[in-house]
Amino acid sequence: MDKELLIQVTEEMYLLFPLFKNKLFKHKKSLKHNSMPHSYFHVLKVLKKRGPLPMSEIGRKVCISKSNMTSLIDKLVQNGLTERIPDQNDRRVINIALTEKGNQLIEDWHSHSNQQIMKKLSSISDEDMETLHKSLKNIRTILNKMDES
Repeated sequence: MDKELLIQVTEEMYLLFPLFKNKLFKHKKSLKHNSMPHSYFHVLKVLKKRGPLPMSEIGRKVCISKSNMTSLIDKLVQNGLTERIPDQNDRRVINIALTEKGNQLIEDWHSHSNQQIMKKLSSISDEDMETLHKSLKNIRTILNKMDES
């Protein structure tokens, strides 16, 4: 592999993430739950997509340590967004599940987020939109090919 190209791609990635955040994902501040840390939304999104999971598995999916997951889940339970449910197959395992309130929050957040992103994207030309679409599909395809290690 060309080492210089590898260095350039690495540097471009470091520049790309802040651009995504600043250009497309700044709308969190306009949400009514704007005081909620982003990690809460990540946990709720995982539960929405995967269903009830043990705390350790949620932590792995959102890259949060076990020690931090306990207090995070405690706060989500206190806010009525998640609940603890004993596993029916293994009494030692407690699964975390999304409540109706948590589900509604994620749906509201997702709808608001999509509206804000589409509003920002509507300012670019059709040609640029097509280029962006193809580029994003290519990035996802390439990243899915990478090793998990």
